[in-house]
Amino acid sequence: MIGTDGRAQRGVFILLRRLRVPLVLLICAYAVAIVGFTLVWGTTPDGRPWQMSFFHAVYFVSFLGTTIGLGEIPHPFSDAQRLWALLSIYTTVLAWLYAIGAVFSTLQDPLFRRIIHETRALGGVRRLTEPFYLLCGYDDSGTLVARELAESGVRLVVVDHDLTRVDAVEVDNLRLPVPALHGDASDPRALTLAGLANPNCVGVLALTGDDGVNVNVALAARLLNPRSVIICAARSHQKQPEMAAVGADHIINPFDTFAERLTLALQAPSLHIIYEALTIQTANAMGSPRTLPLGRWIVCGHGPYGRTVRRHLERIGVEVTVIEQDPDADLPDGAVTDSPAHVDTWRAAGIETAGGVVVCGPDDTENLTACLAARKVRSDVFMAVRQNERRNSPMFRAAPVDLSVLSGYVVAAEVLRIIRAPQLSYFMRLARQQKEEWAHGLLMAMREHIGEDTVESWSVSMDAHEAPAVVGSLRAGHPVSVGDVMKAPDNRSLRLRAVPLLLQRAQEKVLLPSDDEPLAEGDRLLLCGRGIATNRMRWTVRDDTVLAYVLDGIDSNRRVPWPPLPDPV
Repeated sequence: MIGTDGRAQRGVFILLRRLRVPLVLLICAYAVAIVGFTLVWGTTPDGRPWQMSFFHAVYFVSFLGTTIGLGEIPHPFSDAQRLWALLSIYTTVLAWLYAIGAVFSTLQDPLFRRIIHETRALGGVRRLTEPFYLLCGYDDSGTLVARELAESGVRLVVVDHDLTRVDAVEVDNLRLPVPALHGDASDPRALTLAGLANPNCVGVLALTGDDGVNVNVALAARLLNPRSVIICAARSHQKQPEMAAVGADHIINPFDTFAERLTLALQAPSLHIIYEALTIQTANAMGSPRTLPLGRWIVCGHGPYGRTVRRHLERIGVEVTVIEQDPDADLPDGAVTDSPAHVDTWRAAGIETAGGVVVCGPDDTENLTACLAARKVRSDVFMAVRQNERRNSPMFRAAPVDLSVLSGYVVAAEVLRIIRAPQLSYFMRLARQQKEEWAHGLLMAMREHIGEDTVESWSVSMDAHEAPAVVGSLRAGHPVSVGDVMKAPDNRSLRLRAVPLLLQRAQEKVLLPSDDEPLAEGDRLLLCGRGIATNRMRWTVRDDTVLAYVLDGIDSNRRVPWPPLPDPV
């Protein structure tokens, strides 16, 4: 890896090499002019002959060549000296113009600009002394991830092949300075320059929008930084096995994620509200569960997005009718092959009796046109539509649709969920196995203890790094339970406004652990609650004095009543 100093030296070398001829001409023009002034004779006011000294010649040519126009000279010039001054003026001024033009040309040279850019980006990476994530791709999903992580105080380095996106990193007014490198993320050299091999690089986010590039990023990360966490976005199911084979820890397919959320809303509306509250950074648990009809649904567009949605709906027993404009596509029986911009197409698909509509096309304009045509036939049908570009958000907000899904937002939400609370995946996997009654009970408990505040989710590891007070107490033979760490650090009789969701111990996972559940060294506890509860709990598990205060003299009769959580089936 070439250091910052080496790249700076290369930049200076290129600059001097490009300016070699202009500098030689400028030096020669000045030298000839100075020598000429020392040789040409003049006369003093009293008629005596005189010659300029070398110092006077250098002094005069210096302000002559820069066109300053200073008139201070030892004596008035003779005609010969004036003639030489005229020749010197034109020679030095032309030499300066040529040199200045060469400087500007060199500064605009792509090679020189790339070296300067890489030098600046590499310097920013080398100044990072905290753990950071390497973000490959700064499109819609990358922009959202960068903004949220910067707001949370997490350091980032960005790599993108589009210079416009790289420049946008500086103008997006992120809370923390983010080094950005213009380069191909599939090139290991670019990843190395961006700090992939840096010991402080704790994770790599492959969100380039190109599955092939994401595979290369994951492979380079696994080989060059085996300890890093690798998160990949995949839009093609064919590339997902490759990502898993090269060692990606998490693979996010926005099509699968949306389809799973849709089927979750159909099967367990309360759990869908919980999922939204835990994954969307501005959501709370106060939303009303929407009961979606389980009857026949219409999927408009049978590309990768549409096929994924159809497969998930059919998996839970929902009948699906497909609308696809391309008659050569591989379509299921009963599909309607016509333009979704025509109302007759929607009538042929039976929208009058459909339970819901999902528009999945790859073009935003065509998707919105299809939605308007469907609304002309039936105005009350539930309609979800795919949004491809964030810049079209104002049109989607104004459109008569119930749900618009931006793929970049789905990917960003999943990435943030994995980084902030990686145990949420385990929790949601276990929660999907429960019944709607269980989910409704958990939702009521979240509303009781969190209220209208934005729901934050976080994990606490019972190890010497994150919870030294708990570990010290356990090693000293003093038991600590879930209920103990849920107490307010400044008042033993108050409980934090948070809900424990999952306790992970080796291969054992306890869903909604009770207050009496004992903690052991190495446990990981997943919680959700108000933002202030995060810092108060971390204060308790880190500070020996605070934990001792919490554990000392607990009177169970003084506890604030805690509504019981539902038992898992």
